[in-house]
Amino acid sequence: MHKLLLLLFLFISMNAPAQFTGESGVYYLGTANIPISITNYSNPTISGAVVRFTWDELEHTPNNFNWAFIDAEIAKAVTYNKKISLQPLGVPHWLDSIGAQKYYYIDKNTAHTTYGQVVSNVLPWDTTYVIRYKNLLQQLAVKYSSNATVSYINAVGVAFSRGLPDTVITDTTFLIKHAFWTAFNYNADTLGQLMMHITDYYMALFPATPLWCSVDYVIFQPDATGQARNYLASVYCNYGITKYPDRFGLFREDISACNPPPSISSGSQWYIMQQNHCRTGAQMLWSLQDGPTRMNPCGILPNTKSIVLDSAVNKGLSFGMRYLEIYGSDIADASLTTSIQQANTRLIAKGSACNTATDIMQQPGLAGFSIFPNPAAATLNISFLQQQRDKQLIEMYNAMGVLIKEIAVTDAIQLNIADLPCGLYFIRCKNYPLLTQKFIKQ
Repeated sequence: MHKLLLLLFLFISMNAPAQFTGESGVYYLGTANIPISITNYSNPTISGAVVRFTWDELEHTPNNFNWAFIDAEIAKAVTYNKKISLQPLGVPHWLDSIGAQKYYYIDKNTAHTTYGQVVSNVLPWDTTYVIRYKNLLQQLAVKYSSNATVSYINAVGVAFSRGLPDTVITDTTFLIKHAFWTAFNYNADTLGQLMMHITDYYMALFPATPLWCSVDYVIFQPDATGQARNYLASVYCNYGITKYPDRFGLFREDISACNPPPSISSGSQWYIMQQNHCRTGAQMLWSLQDGPTRMNPCGILPNTKSIVLDSAVNKGLSFGMRYLEIYGSDIADASLTTSIQQANTRLIAKGSACNTATDIMQQPGLAGFSIFPNPAAATLNISFLQQQRDKQLIEMYNAMGVLIKEIAVTDAIQLNIADLPCGLYFIRCKNYPLLTQKFIKQ
């Protein structure tokens, strides 16, 4: 049996898609348009920095670009041997003056200063917007596509699928509301095709720079079409992963001590992330400096900054993430230095394991359960993505294919692995032989 299992592992490895080649580690999360200090670039506990800038500040008027901010950040990164992830934000103020179509809605995000107010955005499929966004990518590529210090560009998903509201205001005087999908003839397949085109455009411009593409959900998709909230994300993510397996990375902005949750539905944006270990990265949901409870609504104890941050990092690693953005104020907190350093070390190790020829990539759609934390020292949690009607027989094998444990489980279980020797192990669902995942015992 164990010889057959090893042959299966080898088959999966040999037939897996090309490895994602992105950088790994902790990146300092800066504030848009604000320079990051030399002290932060010289910090030995991080691997890079996220240089966020508003499109409006970069291109204050059409085709007039000011590169000084980005160039200065890259120069500091080069000096201290750090990497840079570039992320354009927002839309320029002049878009509506050249004919881009806007929509209005009431801001429901309590964290925004505009909460409860009528705000606007540009329709992501508007022709003028698409043309100008492609021009932005083109100009970024002229400047930075061959710059080895730039490890990622965070684009496409954030610009076309992020935050589409369920309700829009069609009359700002009388606040007349309509469903977004009826007011603007939203069609996920059409928008998905556009995002595929933008992905192709990006990949042609940046042949050596991986993309962080946000994996977003459309909150109204079930009401509009009966499809899952992650339907649009599934369309463009499956396309990107299949066509550009070495450069198409999946990104989220809401890692916390409690998020993603232990149980993931197949319609969740996290389900897509979970099926694609090694090509994922994320940003912390909040800083810990206003108190750890904000990052810890599920009540992990002790509720200290270091425990909460460690839990968030473990969440990311359990999803196979190799890259995490942590707020600069937390990185500068001396009480979190050890946590940051350990996180950076573990993420780099994860990236190294992902890049080796022997790494077993999860094929999309085959992983029916999650294991965490990974690596693990004392306990290993196994949780099925959906409630099982019948018991599943879970088997644990060591790296030589020898059966170590056999457990029957219907939903979730916590295994005591403290007595296992350190090394590589495999978890297999016997009922479905291709449902196999691996973990490292520390």
